[in-house]
Amino acid sequence: MAKKRGLRTLYNLHAWVGFQLAIVMFVVLLTGTIATLSNEIDWLIFPELRASHKPDNASAHMQVDDWVGIYQSVVATYPDSPIVSMVKLDSEYLSFRVVIENDRLHNRFVQVDPWTYEVKGDIPRLTTQRFFRDFHRYLFMPAFPGLLIVGPLSLILLISIYTGIKTTRNWRKALWRVRLHQGKRVFISDLHKFLGLWGLWFTALMAITGAWYLYEFGNAVAGVRLEVANPTIESTSKDVTGILSVDEFRHIITESQNAHQNWEITAFYNSLSNRNAIQLRGVSYSNPVIRNRAHRVYIDPQSFRVIEKYSPATIPTQAYINEYADPLHFGDFGGFWLKMLWFIFGVALTAMSYTGVVMTWKRTRSSRLTFPQKLNVPVLILSSIAFIFWVQVYI
Repeated sequence: MAKKRGLRTLYNLHAWVGFQLAIVMFVVLLTGTIATLSNEIDWLIFPELRASHKPDNASAHMQVDDWVGIYQSVVATYPDSPIVSMVKLDSEYLSFRVVIENDRLHNRFVQVDPWTYEVKGDIPRLTTQRFFRDFHRYLFMPAFPGLLIVGPLSLILLISIYTGIKTTRNWRKALWRVRLHQGKRVFISDLHKFLGLWGLWFTALMAITGAWYLYEFGNAVAGVRLEVANPTIESTSKDVTGILSVDEFRHIITESQNAHQNWEITAFYNSLSNRNAIQLRGVSYSNPVIRNRAHRVYIDPQSFRVIEKYSPATIPTQAYINEYADPLHFGDFGGFWLKMLWFIFGVALTAMSYTGVVMTWKRTRSSRLTFPQKLNVPVLILSSIAFIFWVQVYI
């Protein structure tokens, strides 16, 4: 009897958290799901994002000559405009992304073909990828209160996982059973269990990485950085304009490439100030799961010598763990088909939020919003207001 009451309590808790927080949870799950393929959606929208076919003799990784070729092409197209950053996107069918300090290109990305080095044009910085990533993580708000609203939903997912497992009977049968001809209620119940059991690993991964983001935010509020701080330049002997000759750029890339063994440079961040170092980021050949910025090299913008570097083997444990959060959360470490897998399971997880609400509504026949459900509404209103100010940044 006590065990039955305990299971009933867990079932009620499972239904309550899913039903009362469904509006915000559904929005966060849906936007996160779309965000996994947002670069691919942008590929469909913007021709400038479409790289040409990768040559058969092309190296598997970016080489020094590739970086120099792209840089030379951009400099020739936009002379006397300092390059702020150059970033390799996460798939070989996407063009390189370059930011230039140029009034005409305010809030625009310059896209360059990584195989032909052709400047394909420029696109707005307000892309599908930016829209859905910021909507998913912050609801368009600043980190506070945005992360304070979204972050705890990971704990709700953990509660849902535990209570769902404990209260699912005959789970071996539920893994394979979706009854189509015994009424809508039975179908929705079977579908909810089916999706939940097959997607258990994915839901757990989203909950754990989401909880890590919440932990990272808590540390930031406490004034603790998980990442290693960038070095500063102590002495200056000349002004740094950010305009580099092709030979200077080649020297920087070569020095950086030699700073680590078996790594690929994925991003270049220029210095436009005497106080800031030039920064190169990249990833190891042997560990594609870690974030593609886990290796870093810092270059003095005056002498063009390496002043500091670090890799996953030399950073603190928390910083090391932090480098796995984004790739695991969005599935952007194994190419298009892995992202598609994340998308499919994201759709399933979002569908579970919907089917759970329908099941609870059919059981309770509630026709009015409860007080906790009403609290979801101001959050979405606040998000809509925040969007008005957020979008101004990209105009």
